Amino acid sequence: MVVKRSYHHGDLRRALVMAAREVLVERGPEGVSLRGTVAKVGASTAAPYRHFRDKDALLVAVALEGHAELQGRLRGCGPGTVTALGQSYLGFALENPALYRLMVGAGIGDRAAYPELGDAHRETFALLADRVGERTDPDGFAITLWCLLHGLATLAIDGHVERDSAVEEAERSLALLGQARP
Repeated sequence: MVVKRSYHHGDLRRALVMAAREVLVERGPEGVSLRGTVAKVGASTAAPYRHFRDKDALLVAVALEGHAELQGRLRGCGPGTVTALGQSYLGFALENPALYRLMVGAGIGDRAAYPELGDAHRETFALLADRVGERTDPDGFAITLWCLLHGLATLAIDGHVERDSAVEEAERSLALLGQARP
C-alpha cells in the first residue's frame, strides 16, 4: 500500500513572493523562475501554480509588494513636506534597486495584462500628489517631483551619480521646487 503524504506549507503564496524577492536581489528579474522559487521554499513543483499562473504573475506580486512599501513610506510624510517626500522616495529606490526597477518597468513581459500593476502606479502617484500640499497645480507639481525623483534614482542605481550625491542633489533640487510656491 502506497501512503500519500499530504503537504501543507502554510502561507505558500507569501513564501513564494519572499523567495522571488530574494532571487530578484541576487540575480535580477531574469533569474527568477517559478521552479527555482518553489525549490527555494521547499514545496512541490505544482504548488506555485495554485497562486501564480506564470513567472510574470509572481513578479507582479513582488512589484505590488514594493508599491505597498513605497506607499507606506510616502504616507509617513506630512502634507507639503516635499523634501521628506523626496528623501523617502529616493531612499526606498536606493535601498531596493532591483525591486524599484521591477516596479517601474524592468522584467515583466506584458505589463498591460496586469491592471493591478497600473492601479498600484496610479495609487503611488495619487499619494505623492496628495502629499505635495497646497499648490496652484498639485498634479503638475507632483509629476515634476516624480520625474525628478525617478530620474535621480535611476541615475544613482545605474552608477551615473554617486548615492550620496543623489541624496544631496535631491535635497537641493527639492528645495528649489519647494520654493516654487504659487
